Amino acid sequence: PPSPLKEPLTRAVSQYLPASPWAVLSVMFYIFTSLGMTLINKQIFATFPFPLLVTCYQLVTSLAMLWAFGLLGKHIPALSFAPPPEFDLEVAGSVVPLTFLYIAMLTSTNYCLQNVDVSFYQILRSLVIPINLLLSFLRTGMLPKLTITLSCLTVMLGFVLGSVTELNFQPNGYIAGVLSSFFVACYSITVKQSLPLVDGSTWRLMHYTTALSLFFITPVLFLSGEITSSASYSMTFRDQLFWEMNLAGLFGFLINLAYFALIKFASPLSTHISGCLKASLQTWLSVLIFGNKVSPANAAGIALTLLGSAMYSLDRFIFPNSST
Repeated sequence: PPSPLKEPLTRAVSQYLPASPWAVLSVMFYIFTSLGMTLINKQIFATFPFPLLVTCYQLVTSLAMLWAFGLLGKHIPALSFAPPPEFDLEVAGSVVPLTFLYIAMLTSTNYCLQNVDVSFYQILRSLVIPINLLLSFLRTGMLPKLTITLSCLTVMLGFVLGSVTELNFQPNGYIAGVLSSFFVACYSITVKQSLPLVDGSTWRLMHYTTALSLFFITPVLFLSGEITSSASYSMTFRDQLFWEMNLAGLFGFLINLAYFALIKFASPLSTHISGCLKASLQTWLSVLIFGNKVSPANAAGIALTLLGSAMYSLDRFIFPNSST
């Protein structure tokens, strides 16, 4: 008898894998920008330990580019996809909860990167999958099916193995990484709920969340003391940091473009596979560039989190209509 996997697997290959040059380019662009963002931020934190200030600077850069694209889009047809700047108080008030999640996600991610190796950062971020499943269960009351549960358990096994064998374990970074995964999971759910407020436009939503994030995070930045501390910090005014900060801000904007390109040109399965590929490259580059020490058990933990993530992605999109 024919295999029960044959038909859904054939459908996945024909419908979900990249079928055009634009799809392939969008996947490559996402991997490049995501890797660049992580590695540049890690390089900044190696000599500039002010994650809140870095987050704020990147928000300023992203907002400036959003406004520039929106204004240029009125006159340049190639940029007409970018809507002009806007700010409606009613819409802004409605997206405040999403904005707080966005701020929490960015700051916890940067605090995590400051305190842990990039290889261990990948293990911590793999918690997004089990947290997503937990949130889904709390919302719907439905238990995940067996294959999804197995992929989640694989991720959790890798997380535990990687955590207990991490050679450069930092409690602050560990807590920030777990919180980062939680906020990423909550943010992805809330984005879907907030898109109807801006007629489904991710660009307009990004305008509001970026502008509001700057409004809310600026007083926190002053209260944190990072501005005063950085002003007397010996590395603050060096040229290299200036270019690194601007480059990180540019990548912070480009990663949003890359994500939108994935949505438009690539398939869901391609998006998840590109995430797994990016994670693998990120781990390898962290060893090559930063000299992160990875023990055999730690490497096994990383491999298990990647395997569990791949299992989850394949199951979700080979069987797109099955229950979670």
